[in-house]
Amino acid sequence: MQSLGWKSLLAFLLVLAVGLSTESCKSTGKMSKKDRKAAISQAKQQLQPIISGTSTLSLPNQEKLVNEIINKKLNDPTVNDMIIQAQQAIKKAYAEQDKLHQQKVDAARAQLLDMLLNKDGKSANELQKELNAIKAQNLNDQELNDLIQKVQNKIDGMSSNPAVPMKTQLENSFQAIADAAKAGNLTEADKVIKNTLQYFSDPDAPVLIIIYRQGTTVDYDKPTTIQHYLNFCKDQKKSANVVDAISLDGSGKIKSIDLIKK
Repeated sequence: MQSLGWKSLLAFLLVLAVGLSTESCKSTGKMSKKDRKAAISQAKQQLQPIISGTSTLSLPNQEKLVNEIINKKLNDPTVNDMIIQAQQAIKKAYAEQDKLHQQKVDAARAQLLDMLLNKDGKSANELQKELNAIKAQNLNDQELNDLIQKVQNKIDGMSSNPAVPMKTQLENSFQAIADAAKAGNLTEADKVIKNTLQYFSDPDAPVLIIIYRQGTTVDYDKPTTIQHYLNFCKDQKKSANVVDAISLDGSGKIKSIDLIKK
């Protein structure tokens, strides 16, 4: 066999050296300059959304990604600085997440306590709807869980008892408006007025007040509306009438009522 020329031999040795170098990088885990450059570029692209707060990854996955980049030991000043910024951004995001969760817990606690008192006289169905919305938040707080159970017990008790007659509900509302106004709590009086109007098909639903009744002879005071009458109870700070008759529309709302003096 003809011996190789020195140039051919040199080229052969060069190819062999490159091959050995590549195999050495693979065996030792070190990256070639080209691979390292590509890894640095990719790391910058991955870290930037985390730093700017635009990443679509969950916070745990953002942490995982940053750790993976750290483990590559790229030893690049820019990447190292971006890693620190990304870690700070994640820490801040966790703090904001905790703050938002606490705000939701506080709001739910206040709402649950109001539901236990039920000053507005909401029905079992209305309370259940509110409670289900709170449950759906899955706030995972022991105190809230205890309150949720108490409210659920209250609702279950309301559901098992006969409904309070509409006549009684209205008369209780009239008295509550008068009592709140008499105590100087006009905000509470207005709140009861607003809730009471929900029973009616229209704020202008007619109200007839019987001032005299003897057999089939009935005399009425000047007609008014339910909104005017409720405000009258607030202004006078007293409830002087009881419900004599209720007329409902097709949807079960009150379309008119007759009152009579106590």
